[in-house]
Formats: sequence, C-alpha cells, structure tokens
Amino acid sequence: MNRQNTNQITGIVILIGIVIFLSLLILQQTYNPSPDKKADGPVFPRIYHNLVVYESRTTLHNADIIMFNISSGMQQDLSDHDGNQFRPDIDDDKVIWQDKRSGFWNIFLKNLTTGKTTSITNYSSRETTPQIFGDRVVYIDERNGSQDIALFNLSTGDEKMICSAEDIQWQPDIDGDWVVWEDWRRGPKSEGDIYAYYLPTDQEIEITNSSTSEWFPSVSDGRVVWQSNKNGNFDVFFENLTTREQIQITNDSSRQWLPRISGDTIVWIDERNKQWDIYGYNISTGVEIQITNCSGNEAWPDVSEDTVVYINYPEQGKAELMSARI
Repeated sequence: MNRQNTNQITGIVILIGIVIFLSLLILQQTYNPSPDKKADGPVFPRIYHNLVVYESRTTLHNADIIMFNISSGMQQDLSDHDGNQFRPDIDDDKVIWQDKRSGFWNIFLKNLTTGKTTSITNYSSRETTPQIFGDRVVYIDERNGSQDIALFNLSTGDEKMICSAEDIQWQPDIDGDWVVWEDWRRGPKSEGDIYAYYLPTDQEIEITNSSTSEWFPSVSDGRVVWQSNKNGNFDVFFENLTTREQIQITNDSSRQWLPRISGDTIVWIDERNKQWDIYGYNISTGVEIQITNCSGNEAWPDVSEDTVVYINYPEQGKAELMSARI
C-alpha cells in the first residue's frame, strides 16, 4: 500500500482517537471524586478484583497512575517520576502503563508485591497502550514506522511481534492465550476490522472483514466483544473464538460503544436514554441490565467478575470514579 494511503489511515485513526477522547475529557476540567477523594481528572480506569488503576490527569498532557482499593478505600500514587504516565492496566500484583520519562513513550511495570518499578521497553520509538495478563504484556510498537502489535514475556524477557501487517494495528487486548486488536491493513475504506491471535499455535484469525467500522475489541475467556456500525449506528457484537459463533448483543437505534468483557459479563456505554449510561449483559443468561441511571453521563466502563467501574460526570467540569456491583 502506498504512503499516501498509509498517511490517510494514520490520519483517520488519530482523528477517531482524538474525537472519542476529547468528547469524554471535555466533561472534566475539574474533579470532585467519589469514592476517590484526592486525585484529579480520572480517566481510563481498569479493574482487577477490588483494585482499580486509572490516569489522574492534572492537565491534558500530564497524568499520574493512581490505584484505588474498593474494599479498603485506600488510595496509592504508583508514579515514582514526574511527567506523563498514561493508559494503565492491572493483573494480579502487576500494574503497567506507558511512560515518557525518557523523552520517548515506553512501557513501565510496577510490581505491587516488591514495590519495584521497571522499564519493559527502552526504545527511541513509541510503545503505547499496554495490556497485561499474567506474565504477558501486549502493546503498540512503532519501531518499524507504523503501529504494530508486540508481546513481551515477563518471565523469559522475550519479545515477539504479534502482527506487523501493513498500515495500522492498535487497541490491543489480551486474556489467557488470546490477543485481539483493531486492524486497518485493508486501507482507509475498511474503516477498521477486528483480528485475533492464538498464542499456542501462533495463529492469526480474522474476526471481521467489512467496509463498516469495527472498533475497540476486548477479550476474556476466549470470547471477544467490539463495537460495530454495520447497521448504521454503533452496536455491541460478540464472538466465541473457539466455536466462531457471532452474536449481536445490542440492537437499539441509539449508540452502544466502548464495550468491555470479563467472564460472562459485558459492559458498555449506552445512549438509548439520551445520555451516557452504563449497561451490562450476561452471556450465560442472555439478560441485559441497566447499571447506572444518573442525571449526568457515565463513561469509561470496565468490569472484573461482578464489579463494574466507570467515570461519572454529574455536570460539566466534574468527574467521579465510581463502582457498582451487578
């Protein structure tokens, strides 16, 4: 594919990210947190059992990584360096994030048991958007000039390229032996597809192949969810990666977007009530539930077992880190 198309895709992907991020971030210029009473500007929460990590934004270009314990109410600043620390994720006793302390975006890890912070990557290119499961970390790697998907094994210290197809691969996620991501290898007219990779066999699987937007995948227990506008507006779709059975989870005329999955539970942002609410769906029972019903907007959902975290925007200029049991 020629450089003009590559630049066009890069522009589209960057624009998508900017529009979604700013549409959410513009609601929170100051912060009145709950249950967290200290940090500024929470965004991108991720949960593991009762532990939540998130960006605490002081400005658009500066953030620290904060951990909040839902059970104890205790909060901890995990950042040990001034500057930018973005996009955290957590699994077991390990927290990762992208960090620019060296002048370049690299991946850092904090071991909650030992308290030690280490650099996973140390390149002069950009490594961003890390996700972790067990001793495996996936992230976007740009050392070859475009966004690719790389994996680092914490136990062995080995790094491997999961996908270096043409153009852009981004928004990776990992759970168990599965890695998923959003893929633009077919050019700007594809508007993005979903791909998966099975680590034991090094097998890549094409989940979608359409001319509509297939974005923001999330994977758990060999099952992937994503948002698709194949029906004219964004809905949530699901596929069992073993049986290849695919199901449309939502079918409302309004937008359902930014899905996340944990076990049998899927959560997403839902606009059917003319505002942003958080809804959920149980795969085993087929039951959909409304998780939030506030006067403001709720966004950035994540789920671990029966606990959902999200950011509540009760009014413009205020943001609250919240959790709910389902």
